[in-house]
Amino acid sequence: MSRAALAAAFLLSGSLYGCSGDKGQDASTTVKEAAQSVQAKGRPAAPDLAKGKQIYEQYCHFCHGYKGYGDGPVGIALSPHPANFVEDSKRMGKTDEELFKSITEGIHRDIGGEAMSMPRWQEVLTDHERWNVLWYIRHLGEEGRKAAGPKP
Repeated sequence: MSRAALAAAFLLSGSLYGCSGDKGQDASTTVKEAAQSVQAKGRPAAPDLAKGKQIYEQYCHFCHGYKGYGDGPVGIALSPHPANFVEDSKRMGKTDEELFKSITEGIHRDIGGEAMSMPRWQEVLTDHERWNVLWYIRHLGEEGRKAAGPKP
């Protein structure tokens, strides 16, 4: 199966359910800090946000929205809604390794009888591509919080 066909299949299967996350580090982690923490563990050291944006817009925005608010054209119809990378500090408080694992393996849970799912991207995206999209997701969160300004 081609990479594009596999991605489309994952997107379609993931569009039937919502996305979620857990807890971890402070959501105020910057892209630079994230890259430094990952570099120390042997991961790619230099985030390529342009590549991360390209991947995100190709695969992720359908559920998570172009600006990361969980309001993409598919995501708005899902319940529970996909992760909001800007406003949901609990979900985005995950460590980079936890987020990378979620992107790699997907998220599959039953919550109160409702199945929720995010497809696993390990068959579609390389490790480097998944790290770049993770850093772009962190960037979306940073940009969204800056635009919103400080909370009173």
